[in-house]
Amino acid sequence: MVKFISSTFAVIAFIAVANAQAMTGYPKINEIPDVNSPEVQAWLKEIDLTGAPEIPLHKGAPPACPNPPIPNECYWTCDGCAAEDITKCAAPNTWGLTFDDGPSVATPSLLDYLKTQKVSATFFLIGSNVVQYPATVKREIAEGHHLASHTWSHHALTTLTNQQIVAEMKWTEKAVLEATGLRLKYMRPPYGDINNRVRFVLKKLGYIPVDWTGDEFDTKDWEMPGTPIETVVSHFKTSITAYVAGPKTNGFYCLEHDANPMEVAAAKELIPIGQANKVNIANVAQCESDPVGYQPGGTATPPPVGGNSTTVGPQPTGGAQKPGPGNTGSNNATTGPTVGVPKAAAATLTTKVGAISALAMAVAAALFA
Repeated sequence: MVKFISSTFAVIAFIAVANAQAMTGYPKINEIPDVNSPEVQAWLKEIDLTGAPEIPLHKGAPPACPNPPIPNECYWTCDGCAAEDITKCAAPNTWGLTFDDGPSVATPSLLDYLKTQKVSATFFLIGSNVVQYPATVKREIAEGHHLASHTWSHHALTTLTNQQIVAEMKWTEKAVLEATGLRLKYMRPPYGDINNRVRFVLKKLGYIPVDWTGDEFDTKDWEMPGTPIETVVSHFKTSITAYVAGPKTNGFYCLEHDANPMEVAAAKELIPIGQANKVNIANVAQCESDPVGYQPGGTATPPPVGGNSTTVGPQPTGGAQKPGPGNTGSNNATTGPTVGVPKAAAATLTTKVGAISALAMAVAAALFA
């Protein structure tokens, strides 16, 4: 009973804090936005969708693969056809670290951990979550991470009309712009669900799709708790062992998430494995040698996304140094991109959201206990 009462109090307190920081004037959370709204109609007037491929809408969440395949669809989920999507980190021997589905109550714990490891990630944000946790999004930027889009409501894009895709992307773009002053450039389609029609619309909006490097680098963290964390870790160990045994000419992108404490716990198990295998860690902009990482038209100057020096992990306080992305115990480490963190901004924002982060994790711990 005591546990129930204290957990209930924590939930009520967290809801009050979340409501205090939430953004207003946006569509319903986790629902496909209305394409007849004045905002969406205005966005549709800014682009020309004439000539979009006439591919039938799929059904399902996620959709089943069409049988037989649709000619010229180039459906990545089912055909493995990536077209011009990014599927590999362009930097050699580099893990493009990405997290989907946030921000969430678990994200601050992940940010705390990434800060100790001195690595930068790309967060593919769901717009519905951005408007609920804008302080977390601001913290991600302040601590040197890179932001990208994962749509407004996480619906499979091949099931949506062209107009609905515009609404999903632009509402998310607007939310991040309001929170950070930055206009997103990269995106990851929910479920990896993308074909040539979706690509056509995304390109009109200025977006670059980023998939992941095949099934071997789908961590399956989204299957937890049905799949034990030990299985997730074992699968990743197998994949990275095979990768480091190869030429490492290109890097790789993993599919990981920060929607709940279980997924964050998995990330804390996986990152040291990459470090122990002397693989560099970078965000998407760093992987693609993109000095800006965002579209023009924002209201803030994009922060630096890093250069080409070695990513260096945290140093132990004494004794021998542990192997890390740029600390291999030898002088022949493969160099990769790094990130510059605006320390003053990070310290200020961390102070402001510290109480929220602690309370959020307390609630999450209570709920998942």
